[in-house]
Amino acid sequence: MSLVDDTFAPIPASVLSDWGQDITYIKTATPRTYDPTTGNVTGSDINVTVRAFIARISPRESEGLYQTTDIKIIIGSAELGTYYPTEADRLQYTQAGVTREAKILSVNTYRGDAPVLHTIIARPQ
Repeated sequence: MSLVDDTFAPIPASVLSDWGQDITYIKTATPRTYDPTTGNVTGSDINVTVRAFIARISPRESEGLYQTTDIKIIIGSAELGTYYPTEADRLQYTQAGVTREAKILSVNTYRGDAPVLHTIIARPQ
């Protein structure tokens, strides 16, 4: 393990346990197969309950590429292990008593030898 892992890996779990909320991380099954004869798509998604911190994002962030409805989600390494989030995955979370789903727009992973935390920008659908 690197010094980054030893120093920073425990921090996200501590912060998320106090400030986070439970969300469902939906790992898109790959590969999916499509049968053109029947129109069926096979392959199932994997749902994982994780602890995450959700915040609003300013459209000024990242050179104005985001909308005011977009959200920033922080997930620690203890939540997903060595799995790296991708834009094909989705997130479900509760807002004002309503379950919402968001599409991942971008992922920034902070890491040493292994992931420490993931900052995800997502757009509610």
